[in-house]
Amino acid sequence: MTRRIAIRDAVQKEIENLSGYSFPPPGTTDEIDPVNLPAIVVGFATENTDLEMHGGTSRQLDLTIAAVIKSDGDIYAALDQAAADIESTLQDASMGGTCDLFLLSQTQFALDQDHPLGEVRLTYSAQYSNEPTEL
Repeated sequence: MTRRIAIRDAVQKEIENLSGYSFPPPGTTDEIDPVNLPAIVVGFATENTDLEMHGGTSRQLDLTIAAVIKSDGDIYAALDQAAADIESTLQDASMGGTCDLFLLSQTQFALDQDHPLGEVRLTYSAQYSNEPTEL
């Protein structure tokens, strides 16, 4: 298992402690339909890599945690609550020791104007290093 998958799985495990949401398996959105909302999906966004002086790499993996919400009321209030739920759950700055630093870097909101649906997408940056292999 790569560090990327270990970090993603640690995030998924923490998120699944939230009640009131469904959680499609990582890497799929097949189970997201109106019956299963609200739903939270964990995925990868980007990974930046810097070479270190002694052959290792410093990496910054950006993960997205997206909550899809259906609401007949104030959709922004529902999205804001979902963001607050996610943020309060992901307080571990090392995500169980899977990375050196795990911090929120961006929050985006989107609405579907044709349906009472919205999405809040939180991007977290996980920093970690790969040590060089011994010769």
